Amino acid sequence: MKGPVDVTLTKARPPRRRGWWWGFDDDDVYDGDVGVLRIGRDLAVVETTFANSDGVTGPWLREAASLARGRRRLRAPLVAGLVALRGHDPAAVDGCWSAPPAFSASDPGNPIRGVALCLGGSRVLVYRPEEFGRCRRAPAGARARLHFVEGNNMNQLRAFLDDKRITVACFGAGMKAAEKLAEEWGLHVARPAELTDLFARAYGKVAGAADAEKRPRTHPKHRTGKPPLFARTKARAGTWGPATQGTRAAKVARRGLTLERMARVALGGEMRLERPPAKVAGADWGGHDLGEEEWAYATRDALLCFEVAARCLQKLGFPIGA
Repeated sequence: MKGPVDVTLTKARPPRRRGWWWGFDDDDVYDGDVGVLRIGRDLAVVETTFANSDGVTGPWLREAASLARGRRRLRAPLVAGLVALRGHDPAAVDGCWSAPPAFSASDPGNPIRGVALCLGGSRVLVYRPEEFGRCRRAPAGARARLHFVEGNNMNQLRAFLDDKRITVACFGAGMKAAEKLAEEWGLHVARPAELTDLFARAYGKVAGAADAEKRPRTHPKHRTGKPPLFARTKARAGTWGPATQGTRAAKVARRGLTLERMARVALGGEMRLERPPAKVAGADWGGHDLGEEEWAYATRDALLCFEVAARCLQKLGFPIGA
């Protein structure tokens, strides 16, 4: 049996940075860094850009958005893959120079601190906007919008996500990436699609939806565990219609689906990928010690999100743009 394929990132060496009083570590990533990610020998090659500011994201998104605006008319919706990257809540830090609290990647209350966006399967933007200098504590019991550095107005990202001609397949943030982006970043995703729902609808039998529906259900009052889990599941129940056809099976099957499993089913058996290392899976994207490994896996996940979404939409009979 073949082992998992390798994921490698080659970073283009940026010009020497001057004017700063501290040194730069080659293993760290900085605003404007560009690299090439490879999966296996020839399974996938994608250019990736790391950004903290609008000065980098603006040109990237303007070029990407030109596919949907101005240069040509799309005969079908454009597809983008978006992965939510979570980190500690900056409101939990007592002061601008205080150390952040202990971070738990499994805490559903962690806000989104970065996004990885893939378009066309050939380019990825990993964007982690800086919030340094705007340390504010949220009111007690309230979820305040994150405050970023002045100048990070995200106008290009806002316009891109708000385009109804772009289907944004979302993954991460407890299956509520679009809602959390609206709540925490003030960004509206006009046409979101949850990746695990798409996969369960397109590959229901492979995903185990048929078997899962036959399992007996326990009455809510006899359930064990955290009550909010059932409340969130109940709140996700939607109406039945063309837009939600097949989502009942999807809601049953999507629990436990990993990005690696979906990629292997949708993209073929050769796409045998390992789960990210524990250090990367538990990375705090609100911290300042992100390195090439975190950047590489964020790029990989955004690429897989796009590719799986495109295959699922095609399998379901929906035309997609190039």
